[in-house]
Amino acid sequence: MLKGSWKERYGDWALVTGASAGIGEEFCRQLAEKGMNIILVARRGDRLKELGEELSLNFGVSTREVPMDLILPDAAEKIDNAVADLEVGLLVNNAGFGHLGRFHKKSADRDADMIKLNCLAPVELTHKFLPKMVDRGQGAVIFVASTAAYQATPFFSVYSATKVFNLFLGEGLWQEYKKLGIDVMALSPGYTKTEFQRAAGLNEDVGGILWETPDNVVTTALKNLGNKPSVIHGGLNRFLAFAGRIVPRKWSIAVAGMVNKSQP
Repeated sequence: MLKGSWKERYGDWALVTGASAGIGEEFCRQLAEKGMNIILVARRGDRLKELGEELSLNFGVSTREVPMDLILPDAAEKIDNAVADLEVGLLVNNAGFGHLGRFHKKSADRDADMIKLNCLAPVELTHKFLPKMVDRGQGAVIFVASTAAYQATPFFSVYSATKVFNLFLGEGLWQEYKKLGIDVMALSPGYTKTEFQRAAGLNEDVGGILWETPDNVVTTALKNLGNKPSVIHGGLNRFLAFAGRIVPRKWSIAVAGMVNKSQP
């Protein structure tokens, strides 16, 4: 369990990517509620400004908005320069997108952008901020993976592959840095009601026990940071991930394919 305040444990500032909506927005709120100042990074500067003002008003924290498209090749360098005067103690690599559909019908450029945003951007940002955390002997990095990382996911194949990358990267860095004062964790949400669904082409009106809200997902993440290398949000999601390890792989892949194929 964490000892002391979040600022004492990690430092003054948290940087959250994909901060303008969904899980990223909720990370900003819950970390601000814990007293951390927030660096908000996303493409939509107007949304960042509005959220930054809300956080300052409601929680009395400082904020800095950095409008940025993380797909750009120099994005990590520009973000690092924009916050060079701040001590980033907690990095949340949350930004990402998916795209539902048959592989041969999708754009190769869009898939390449997905890999850049979901995989390359977290690596580059972590390279910018993790060495400074090591020098200070404290800090944390969260990688937002997905329950899709626990098995192949037909019609969502590239997305699930990028989330395997995030899961394994987070777990590997947990082992590398846990004795150096750095908490690293991979978070795997399941179906969560965010703007991600619309962008991915998923049915936003589907309900049921597998669907969650961003506040519950982020609460799970922050509760487990410093305790585990990775966490899956939701008891049923954890069961399904475990079940995927004991049933024949072709069965779990077939079921995932049927679920995604049923999407409009």
